[in-house]
Amino acid sequence: MKIMRTFRTLIVAIAGLGLAAASSRAGLTTVNDIWGPQPGSSGEWNLYNTGSGSAPGAGIMEYLYGDFTRVNDASDIQWTGSPGGATFDAIYAGAGQELYTAGLTGTPISSGILGGSGYTGNNPPSRSSGTITYTPVSQPFLFLDEANGNMAYSDPVLSSDGVDRMVTFAVTGYLATPGDLNSFTTFSDNTTHYVIAFEDGTDFDFNDLVVEVSGVAPVPEATTIIAGALLLLPLGVSTFRILRKSRMA
Repeated sequence: MKIMRTFRTLIVAIAGLGLAAASSRAGLTTVNDIWGPQPGSSGEWNLYNTGSGSAPGAGIMEYLYGDFTRVNDASDIQWTGSPGGATFDAIYAGAGQELYTAGLTGTPISSGILGGSGYTGNNPPSRSSGTITYTPVSQPFLFLDEANGNMAYSDPVLSSDGVDRMVTFAVTGYLATPGDLNSFTTFSDNTTHYVIAFEDGTDFDFNDLVVEVSGVAPVPEATTIIAGALLLLPLGVSTFRILRKSRMA
């Protein structure tokens, strides 16, 4: 009987690890490097160096943050906001872009939060342009980039072609001197910020609207939650057995 209990516990743990691994392996949406090495080149900037594009080079993320972590695409669909509201900082945007929050059905629930007036050639992206505070009125919510009538949602199901049109990065600080890795500075609020980047067309460079957000966080995907629960279950079972034995002693 003890062997069978141990076997069942092992199976649960393996299942949890399998789900966690499957979640972590969920395909990341491809971001294209098509604009040449940055910084310093004319025209648009690459979002970041994926190392796989036709013209890979340091991009917006390296220039402003240095250190960043790509968020699983299955985990950046729905978002929640803090009671104190969210801060939005447009760091790079093409003409006609407009950021909204939307309900889970895709209906906008905010007026335009941030917009873009066009790329500025050799002028680099900046964290200091257009910071505003906004309190989401619905929880959870989606992000939406409206670009000349094209809707790019954080939920790919709502896109007309079913394609994921938003990628996300977690950042814990920024480069006080852009481009200088030695100037990395932790955010004063000691929280994780996120950079969301949208694609409104077909080149999938994801630099059409790039926004740093704080005071909000993505809702973990169900698979991750289930995997975490399964991984903790054997520990809970073991703890329960220890407590039961101590009471019977």
